[in-house]
Amino acid sequence: MDRSITLPQLLDIWSEYIEFRRDQVSPSTYARDYRKVTRRIDMMFQSNPEMTNAQQIRQWLLEQYSNETARRTLVQFQAAARWAVFNDEIAVNPFEGLARYLTSRRKPKTEYAAFTIDERNSIIHAFDELSSFYAPWVKFVFWTGCRLEEAAALRWEHVASNFSEILIQEAEPIDTRILQDTKNYKTTRFPCNKRLKSLLKGMRPNCYAPKARLFYGKKKSRFDYKNFQNRHWRPMIERLVDEGAIAFYLPQKNMRHTFLTHAVDRLKVQDVSYLCRVSEEVLNKHYVGRSRIIEIPEF
Repeated sequence: MDRSITLPQLLDIWSEYIEFRRDQVSPSTYARDYRKVTRRIDMMFQSNPEMTNAQQIRQWLLEQYSNETARRTLVQFQAAARWAVFNDEIAVNPFEGLARYLTSRRKPKTEYAAFTIDERNSIIHAFDELSSFYAPWVKFVFWTGCRLEEAAALRWEHVASNFSEILIQEAEPIDTRILQDTKNYKTTRFPCNKRLKSLLKGMRPNCYAPKARLFYGKKKSRFDYKNFQNRHWRPMIERLVDEGAIAFYLPQKNMRHTFLTHAVDRLKVQDVSYLCRVSEEVLNKHYVGRSRIIEIPEF
């Protein structure tokens, strides 16, 4: 196979491809993920501008980055070159198959792990007692299963005036700060139970603007959930582990997994799918039956 391609050719193809894809991907994907790949091409120019084929580019990526990063980058180059072939800009795809034998990273073992109900309540109690400013955030995510970027995007115009439901239709990743659709482009009218209504009533100021956010940082800036993860969540959870109140440390995003795990035992799978904007396939694969208590007999 002819794998010839110069860096100027690669940059031209990549630039045209991502412009074509701009309206087909989320704004954060374009601004964050595609920009990373563009920077890598720029670094190739600075490091070794004389590269003339895809195998050299592959080797350079492997020398500069982890196998996973190299693999992801080659997958993007392959997609861009495939698009260029379709548009008769090049005759063959020089990157075809080059990512095939690079092992993809496995998801962390805690990816779908959940806290028990008692552990969840202990965490909420700890924030109520020791870090009350952040308690509403912790309660809300635990009780709705919202993705962090979805909760961060919520404004009071998304909450019914009588607190009966919440409209979840947007996401705002903290790294890009770009307001966009939810991950799966799905919208949910999330019904509020008594507990959630009480939380929202306590959160909403007497005088509020519909465009005001539900969650702010202490300095009235947007809520930075990554900063919260490092400065407040991790120390609190590690403290609770040390005290024996919970068994294991899990990151903040596992509040969503906790809701999903316990919801599928109490609601129909199709209802949980709608409430949390996740496919029934994912629910059945990763969550159904996870909260069952298994007693091992002695034998």
